[in-house]
Amino acid sequence: MKAILKTLLKAVLPHGLVALHLRRQALLVRVNEESARAQYHSARQQKIAATETCGPSDPLLNADNYEEIVGFLRDRGLPENHIREGSVPPESLEFIREHVVKQWDGTRPLRALHIGNFVGVSLASLTAALVRLHPESLMVSVDPNLPHRGIHQPQSHVLALLSASGLQSNSLVLAGYSGKKSVSNDATVFDGYDPAAEFSKETAAENVLENLARICPGTFDLVFLDGNHDAAYLLGELQTLRPLLRPGGYVVLDDVDAAWAEIRAVFERIGDLGLESVAADGRVGIARLKPLDQKPGPLLP
Repeated sequence: MKAILKTLLKAVLPHGLVALHLRRQALLVRVNEESARAQYHSARQQKIAATETCGPSDPLLNADNYEEIVGFLRDRGLPENHIREGSVPPESLEFIREHVVKQWDGTRPLRALHIGNFVGVSLASLTAALVRLHPESLMVSVDPNLPHRGIHQPQSHVLALLSASGLQSNSLVLAGYSGKKSVSNDATVFDGYDPAAEFSKETAAENVLENLARICPGTFDLVFLDGNHDAAYLLGELQTLRPLLRPGGYVVLDDVDAAWAEIRAVFERIGDLGLESVAADGRVGIARLKPLDQKPGPLLP
């Protein structure tokens, strides 16, 4: 009997010790993994906290100062002539502030929509003006982020400018076309970039205005239009954005001058679109949504 028991122990005991050893090894591996994971997350959290603590607390530039904006973008390597020629001039931005922004008393946050950003000069300037009235004001901007005036990825400069101005929390930047996809740069070749040749490669979300109207109708106090300069496209934008405006909301059109006769012609007949002309300075035109009891006319031919 003893011989049989010894035989059984010899057969079972090594296997049991091996199994026990393997369980201990697995437990040790799991403990080491959990310890390493805890150390990783602790180090990660410390690095995040240290980075956020060292981050800039005050804006680097004043977006109310046109020359500071231009200087900031120039320091990022952008040609100054393109910055100035492709942006709304300071006199017209002041004209907008005088005839639109100063009409509000700042008792509530304002909501604005900016179509056509380029490198963000007018976007930053107008956003700063609204935020100065009320710190919770919000600017939504729409641009397909395509090469313009030889500047690739212009949205990267827009975001850098908004961040440097302390306006990133008051901005919602959307990369897309206000309507259907269209030829960029108003079909003009800059620095060898031919929009017609590159059209099939250019991509961005479409019908942003129409989709905004579905989710936030009657939201915006101000819409600034400086995107596609084709009259038919602009008419489509004006028709689509009407439901987005609050009663009495403003619409500002850029380039209503002799250089863009078709844009000026649209502004001159703005009343047919349910808007009433307010003022113009030779560069920008300002209109306002008619009262609710006045029905808008048909879309211009």
